[in-house]
Amino acid sequence: MKPTHEEAEQHFASIERHEQSKWPDDQWHGEIDNCDVCSRPMHSERYMVDGPAESTSDPRWGNLCVVCAFKYSPRIGYGKAQLYRNTGDKWALIAGGPPKSASFAE
Repeated sequence: MKPTHEEAEQHFASIERHEQSKWPDDQWHGEIDNCDVCSRPMHSERYMVDGPAESTSDPRWGNLCVVCAFKYSPRIGYGKAQLYRNTGDKWALIAGGPPKSASFAE
């Protein structure tokens, strides 16, 4: 059964509540107009997931709305998928970034 937008958003809101953001300055660089899977407009979405966009052994990745992400990328973590929050003028990384030891910023 396909999740509703509300169910999918609640799933990612729960991840945000439990994540202590370690990447306060990390953000998505570039425009995200539509979900790469279903073409939902992203400007009013609360969350965006950068992760697997299909159920295959070697999936393509994309920028996903919460419904598509709940279907294809529900697990957030380094090397799995990254969760971003819409702040109005950017997409801020809130979960799934690199471990501190793998951070390239300094």
